[in-house]
Amino acid sequence: MLGSPTPPPRDTGLGPGAVTTIAIITLLIGGIIGFFVGRASESDGTTTATPTTTEPTTTAPTTNPPGDTIPQNQPADQEAPPSTDLAPTTFGTLEDPIPAGQGYVLGLYEIEVRSVELDAGDTLLAHNPSNPPSPEASQHVLVEIVVRYEDSNGVGNPGAVPFFVSDGSGEWQDFEATCGSVPNALVGAGILEQGDEAVGNACFTVPSDAVDDELLLGTEGFAGPVYFELPTG
Repeated sequence: MLGSPTPPPRDTGLGPGAVTTIAIITLLIGGIIGFFVGRASESDGTTTATPTTTEPTTTAPTTNPPGDTIPQNQPADQEAPPSTDLAPTTFGTLEDPIPAGQGYVLGLYEIEVRSVELDAGDTLLAHNPSNPPSPEASQHVLVEIVVRYEDSNGVGNPGAVPFFVSDGSGEWQDFEATCGSVPNALVGAGILEQGDEAVGNACFTVPSDAVDDELLLGTEGFAGPVYFELPTG
């Protein structure tokens, strides 16, 4: 007896074309997911720097620059320092020094020579018996100087003003002198405010043959040395 014929097995698989299509779709989905996952990771790990703004630093212009000037045209209600009709560039040189007793504004200070002792050995010895005598063929010259502070800003120190004496060929600085302890020394005058003045002595050790009527007091000005006559008689 013949049995019933066996039916062929059903093909439940996918064809080659379907497999290829599914693979392509899978790759596209994976790529899209990877793109967004990467963007999310990038967003989480990146910090955006906030730009900083630095305010510009400004320096206030310097007022009252140092320079050789002469006080003139002061307000009538203020006490005017000594003045002169001479232009600053025409005097204060070795050939035309500032007259003794004439105030002269030099930068922040007004300077005036009041008196001089051309051979001050006895005065120095009387002030301090331990003061040394002047070296051989030299003598100590003591000059009384008035220093007034003219600037409205800050304070001044007369001890910071350099002084020397000169006969036109040589210069002798106060800090090089061997005078010892100086009575009423200008370097010890202390701090000045606007309108204050200090009166004190500066001492110089000078060769005797340079001490004559031509000896001048000098200091440093804005454009070079400025010279003052020493009083005579």
